[in-house]
Amino acid sequence: MTDRDLDDLLALAARQPPLPGPDLIDRVLQDALALQAVLPQGPAPLGVAAARPGPLARLSGLFGGWPVLAGVCSTLILGLAVGYLSPATADYLTGGGSAEALDLFPSTEFLTTEG
Repeated sequence: MTDRDLDDLLALAARQPPLPGPDLIDRVLQDALALQAVLPQGPAPLGVAAARPGPLARLSGLFGGWPVLAGVCSTLILGLAVGYLSPATADYLTGGGSAEALDLFPSTEFLTTEG
């Protein structure tokens, strides 16, 4: 088969699109009629306003949903705990009492000196 034969075959297929069979059309129409019976008929009443999401729902939508927002909040709480708890407090929480507090800045004079 040459390229020209393939081009002719594809051109013939493009001119004659396949038609769905009658059984497929019947099944699609039956499904559509069954769904129409389930859906409410007519427009919504004029006095009824659409429910507006609350502020927490809108906030969770910004983050991508409730699971993502829960992960962000958990990370925030962990970050605050790690940032503000001193080593002595962490030692107290873990049950030990003999460890000394770690002094990260033994002298704070470097903050007040010039030059």
